[in-house]
Amino acid sequence: MASRQEQFAALVENYSRVVSAAIRRVCARRFQSLIPDVQQEVYAALWKRLEGGKEIEHPASYLYKVALTTALAQVRKQVPEGPIDAVDAVVPQMAVGFAGLLPAERSRLLAEILERLPPDQSRAIRAHLAGFSHTEVASLFGWSESVARHRIYRGIEELKERLKGTVDGRTDSRLA
Repeated sequence: MASRQEQFAALVENYSRVVSAAIRRVCARRFQSLIPDVQQEVYAALWKRLEGGKEIEHPASYLYKVALTTALAQVRKQVPEGPIDAVDAVVPQMAVGFAGLLPAERSRLLAEILERLPPDQSRAIRAHLAGFSHTEVASLFGWSESVARHRIYRGIEELKERLKGTVDGRTDSRLA
């Protein structure tokens, strides 16, 4: 029976392409700088599993899954969680009324609206406002491109409606 070090070396050698492909799929162009750190984390997780004496039945599947989840976790850390002050670009017709608010009021209002949206729409909009394309949003959250496009589009439409009601001074029951 091979030693843990030999098992580790063999797995790294045989499946490094699988790990690299999974990481590149998630990190794409925007997060290339994360690739070495993610690879290190994947191999550290593999080492810990081998050290724990746990058997890996399907190494390709296991390593692919670990690489994807590790890369997604690292990328998610890079996406801002708070409200993003880029609504003017997404909702230009609201820019005049929305621009009249102080930055703190804009952030507070946007945060309130995003909190009340469905969680997937809120995440999609936050990522979109951070500059991610619908393809990157899909990859980031493990959705298909059509699902990401739909959630962004529907979320922006909902955001427009809620902002319009709030900025125009009308009472928006959905915001309250």
